[in-house]
Amino acid sequence: MDIGRILAITIGASDLDIMEQAYSKYLGYRSVKTGFINQDEAHKWGAEKLVDAPYIIMQPEKSDDFSFRFVLQPNQTDYIPFKSYGWNAAEVIVENVDELEEIIQESPFEIIGPPADLSFTSDIRAMQVIGPAQEILYLTQFKRKIEEFDSPTPRCSVDQTFIVILAGKSLEDMQDYYSSSFHLNKAPIMESRIRSISKAFNLPEDTKYNAAAIEIRDQCLIELDEMPKEATERPISQGYLSPGISIVSFKLYDSDKAISGYESQLPNLEQSICVIEKGLNNELIELIY
Repeated sequence: MDIGRILAITIGASDLDIMEQAYSKYLGYRSVKTGFINQDEAHKWGAEKLVDAPYIIMQPEKSDDFSFRFVLQPNQTDYIPFKSYGWNAAEVIVENVDELEEIIQESPFEIIGPPADLSFTSDIRAMQVIGPAQEILYLTQFKRKIEEFDSPTPRCSVDQTFIVILAGKSLEDMQDYYSSSFHLNKAPIMESRIRSISKAFNLPEDTKYNAAAIEIRDQCLIELDEMPKEATERPISQGYLSPGISIVSFKLYDSDKAISGYESQLPNLEQSICVIEKGLNNELIELIY
């Protein structure tokens, strides 16, 4: 299977009005569609209790090729961000991260990492926030085009997700899985300080973790982070989606398997077929063909 662009991030939330207001007022996203999760989707997701659950889909102010999909489900109070395996964060390309910090100071978004230049280059500046549904967003600004990093150009203040971050037990196993399953090249292993993880586990701030950023098509990446030995499986209430980021949807260009799935409800993709894969860390991967 050959995958590309990150098309959507799905998040379970206990209050869709709060999600809509937060993403609209503070990130400039617009509501483009509402509806109800159908039986095919809920069954394939392993979330049978979400049949007929309402959802809202939001897209950036000036683009329509990426969506956040918020699905109504109960809070899962035993979830602590950064402490378990699975989809940890969505990295969103933005125009000016310092201006965004001022805008969201009094918002439902909690700033857990204020704007700062990355350790390996002053040309990339980012901050980290936790949203109303305990979802983690990295808001990232490129001050200039970097030759060795094929990043998208933001088309509005807050545009698409271009990187997703996956937390797992073994970096080697994750690389093997994504390489063999999706025809992707393995990435060099880096030792990286991930302060949010260190804080969650009460480890020294300068603790380093093995990480790798696998390139996929369409200027997108999957970052793989190897978690401390104290990390656990993500707690999931039976019949619902996992807390935090539940599903990442990718464009599927071609497949060496027969395509049989359910119809997409994402805007502009309603005639497309979706299939679900479950990764090594129980992460849900939606492939849209």
